Order: sequence, then C-alpha cells, then structure tokens
Amino acid sequence: MPEGPVLVGIQGFVQGEEFPLWRGATVVVGRSRGCDISLRRCKAWLALAPEKRGEQADFKSVSRKHVRISFHGEDNIEIEDLSSNGTFLDGQRITRVVLHNLAERSHELLLGTQEKFRLEWRPQG
Repeated sequence: MPEGPVLVGIQGFVQGEEFPLWRGATVVVGRSRGCDISLRRCKAWLALAPEKRGEQADFKSVSRKHVRISFHGEDNIEIEDLSSNGTFLDGQRITRVVLHNLAERSHELLLGTQEKFRLEWRPQG
C-alpha cells in the first residue's frame, strides 16, 4: 500500500473496514450505494439478515451522502459535512475543515450516532 491517509472503521457497521485515500481523490461516504464508500457495502451490513436491516436506527442516522473527503496532499486533507445529522471530528461538530497534521496524529470521524472512523497516515510499506 502506498503512503497516505487511510480511513479505518473502528465502530458500527464500518468496524474492521479500511479505505485508503489516493492523492488527488475526493470520496463521498454515506448510506447510498452510489457513494464511493457506502455503508451498504460493508461486511457487517451485508451479513445482517435483510429483515433486520430496516430496524437499524443508528444506520439511518447516517445521511445518504454524509461527508466528502478530499486528499490534496500530505498536509491538506479537506473534510466537508454533507449531512443533516452532523459530522464530528475529534468530538467537535464540523461544517468544513482542512487537516494539516495527519502525518503527526490521527483523528476520529463520527458519522451519525455510531459509525466511527479513525483517519490516520500510513507510511509506505
């Protein structure tokens, strides 16, 4: 895997999933199958019995298109909230933020009430 940012699922249906971000790429994360990172394609969601999926209130707290993440460079990762329920970075609700320190420390990203990622920088190798 090349050096760069990785979204690591640490809670909710995304737990155990990893999504590398590529330089110059912009990804949208949400419930919609049309998203670049769709919760509906996560292993834990797919393992759920179809009749149980409709009962998942926490899942529904994630918008169809919830957050946009753009990787412009090592010290320039933009996160933009697209949701109605909010996106939280390190416990603080955000509208739009640009990270300049991912190589120095990871950050937690919460979508809705339960889906949590750790955004971290992975060295090459």
